[in-house]
Amino acid sequence: MKKIYFLLCLVFLFSSCMEEEPFTMGDEEFLVGQWTNLKYSESGFTMEKTSQIPENTYGFIIRGDGTLIHRSNLGFCGTPPIITQDYPGRWEVIGDIIQLESEFWGGTHFQEWKVTFLGKNQVQIEWITNEYNYED
Repeated sequence: MKKIYFLLCLVFLFSSCMEEEPFTMGDEEFLVGQWTNLKYSESGFTMEKTSQIPENTYGFIIRGDGTLIHRSNLGFCGTPPIITQDYPGRWEVIGDIIQLESEFWGGTHFQEWKVTFLGKNQVQIEWITNEYNYED
């Protein structure tokens, strides 16, 4: 019995020391769908895949043909209650970077993402670039 316990302890010890494989872009199809419940951090955000984005909720509808809808603020005011609007855009994957460009209430929003975690229905994104270009 002591030998079995010792072997189990060794297995758990070695498996806990193994590093997780870093996420690498392969099949970008995981990104296609509707994403919402954005939770922001210092360097990016996480979002969850859903069957439908509720009204006046931030999110992305990412289509397999390279187009997207970015649901964000209707205007410059960020004081609740927030009213959102769907803005058209496009996306593409270059290496391990996802580039997105969409309209917003004041011009064009350009983002570059790096996926740092991918779960069954959740993705964690690190912002590489997050720029707003305002039109006059």
